[in-house]
Amino acid sequence: MTLDRMLERGEGGGASLAQVSYSLAEGSWGAVADQEYRYRPVVSPGGYRWCPREEEQVLLLHTGDGDLCAGAAAESRGLAPGEVEITGPGGSSILLRRDGAVVINGQLFPAAAG
Repeated sequence: MTLDRMLERGEGGGASLAQVSYSLAEGSWGAVADQEYRYRPVVSPGGYRWCPREEEQVLLLHTGDGDLCAGAAAESRGLAPGEVEITGPGGSSILLRRDGAVVINGQLFPAAAG
């Protein structure tokens, strides 16, 4: 099923923001919106895995095939268009800058000349 069909407002369709109420080391988590949601699949870009953190707001998509977590609310302030930043719970970060440079935990790695 394609994402546009999943988002159609049909029986059980739609989306909601939910507050993560618990997140355990083995990867299970739960969130509360209009009801409590547990054991929902998490979708993300290929090769990228993550588990929602407690107190984070997540986007839940309600589809005819069930509910799934499509991402977490994030702040884009301070990022230039096209830049990507990945942050961890302990303060670690990786910033992919639009000039090709990479910044890992504050250390700049300039883009290769080419």
